[in-house]
Amino acid sequence: MKKLISAVLAFALTLSLAACGQSAPASTPSGSSAPTSASVSQTDTALSGTLEVWSSGEELGRFVEGFNKLYPDVTVNITVVPNADFLAKLTPTLASGQGAPDIFTGESDYVKYLVDSGYWEDLRAEPYNVEQYTSDMWEYVVGVGTDDSGAIRALSWQASPGSIMYRRDMALEVLGTEEPQEVSALLNSNEAMLEAAAKFKEAGIKMFASWQDIMNMQFSNREQPWVVDGKLIIDDSMLEFMDMAKTITEKGYDLNVDPWAPEWSAAVESDDTFCYVLPTWGYQFVVKPSAVNTVGQWALCEGPVPYVKGGTWLGIYKDSPNKDLAWAFMEYVTCNSEAQQAYAAEYGEYVSLKSADEALATGEGEKVLGGQNLFAFYNDQMSKLPNDLMTAYDGQLNTAFLSAAKLYATGELDKDAAVQQFKDDALTAYPELTVE
Repeated sequence: MKKLISAVLAFALTLSLAACGQSAPASTPSGSSAPTSASVSQTDTALSGTLEVWSSGEELGRFVEGFNKLYPDVTVNITVVPNADFLAKLTPTLASGQGAPDIFTGESDYVKYLVDSGYWEDLRAEPYNVEQYTSDMWEYVVGVGTDDSGAIRALSWQASPGSIMYRRDMALEVLGTEEPQEVSALLNSNEAMLEAAAKFKEAGIKMFASWQDIMNMQFSNREQPWVVDGKLIIDDSMLEFMDMAKTITEKGYDLNVDPWAPEWSAAVESDDTFCYVLPTWGYQFVVKPSAVNTVGQWALCEGPVPYVKGGTWLGIYKDSPNKDLAWAFMEYVTCNSEAQQAYAAEYGEYVSLKSADEALATGEGEKVLGGQNLFAFYNDQMSKLPNDLMTAYDGQLNTAFLSAAKLYATGELDKDAAVQQFKDDALTAYPELTVE
């Protein structure tokens, strides 16, 4: 564990905006239209005090106004620590026990490390009894927050299933249809996507904004995670993905830029880029705010596999002196369906409670998406998700694999050398791993 902690601290220095979708630029927190009565439990209006929360993003602040309608005497202080600095600040604070927050978050790239670290409370125990709520939570969200012993350490207010976000007008021109189910049938494998990419190229259109986006989906195509019983596993699907990345690069099927580059973001309004392969946050932070002339021309469809990537979990510090306040806030954010419905309706974010997403699936669709209801689409995706393959090693190994794939795609290394580079980087980060 000490070696893993050291590696996680090193990784914390290399975190970037592209590493996790929820680190994307967020709007300044504003008042939530959350309900004035909790839907899951009796509230203790006598609760009072100050709750300290550390978060890598601003979104949690959007729940405070609604929470304070239920608990007017609880002050919630949210300290936003940039994701690139989060673990470097959090880990030594927790180790020393001095100045630690009552609640702290964990992004998807390193949340499993925190879940297994023992710093978060087991929410199955009294007075939390979280299992009374878990049947209404998407299984993936609960699974990520559960450690190897079965203790539920963390929950989330959000879920981040993915899709192919594509242009209806370009699909109609090149593929002969704009309807999501029909487009999905034409993009139902990596081979099919490459065949479509060739057709788009003939029409002067780039299929993808960036091939790197496809890695978000490719992780769900694996049979095994990166690490099993201390051994590095390179799934065959990841090796096949390296070849796909090289084909896209050599044939010019994408914009040849990194995610979050100006050209990548500008592709929302371009006339030569067909799609992004991104989770829910890609719509929330990239497509929706940028679509002006292309309102109504976007849609969501399933790619070769349903997938999920990104997200933020939160848990209660095991030595917090304010566990009653911490649970009141955490319960409101992660277990209160009315609060999540109000939040999702206002901010367009897909949330972790099934009942909230199902209620929103009956409402009006998105203008940007030509009337398509994103909650209905993503509810279907969440029901199809494969097993959770997340590990405590993912953040650094994901980054190392992407680096190796880029070296191969651009011709700087051949495939064997690129794979060896990945193995070397994995051993440097985690010397305790067995690498064949």
